[in-house]
Amino acid sequence: MRLGRIEISGSALLVAAVLFYLDREGVIFWLLLACVLHELGHWWAIYLLGGKVQGARLSCVGAELRLSPAHPLSPGKLALAALAGPTVNLLLAVGSGLLARSGAGSRLYLFAGINLGLACFNLLPAERLDGGRILIGLLGGMSREDLAEKVVWWCSFVVTILFFFAGGLLLWESGGRNFTLILAGLWVLRTVWEGK
Repeated sequence: MRLGRIEISGSALLVAAVLFYLDREGVIFWLLLACVLHELGHWWAIYLLGGKVQGARLSCVGAELRLSPAHPLSPGKLALAALAGPTVNLLLAVGSGLLARSGAGSRLYLFAGINLGLACFNLLPAERLDGGRILIGLLGGMSREDLAEKVVWWCSFVVTILFFFAGGLLLWESGGRNFTLILAGLWVLRTVWEGK
């Protein structure tokens, strides 16, 4: 499905429908708000650094901005643009936590936690995550593109193993109900496999 320059995959629509159906606590609104602000952070940084966003693709695992080839960014600028999304989430986590602490509403603690989790997850040095893009940008800025790809591939492999290990512990502790880290591990494993 296409809405202007935004492409929405069928898997994204399916996951959104399932999440809205299962969400009895109103968490999805806060999660979507954190994700939208994360992507706006990337867009804003790309714009300020002289780039242009050509379009966006929403899938079941998040959003990906496509840059215009007519306005390329250097590896260092790409690293800064990748850092912008998690930075927005960290600022929102701190701001929401402070507002909630001052009595502005306990739901802001939820928003702070979502933003903190989103920032930490995206900063992992794995393929297709902001942390991997930052690492590629930093090493690519030192004219080491070949090394950057190898380092990020190995980091992705290690992150996958950690997700499966932590996911197994979480699955055990939750009595077989929480398998989110295993799903995250499968997603990172897919990116490692594709990058092989």
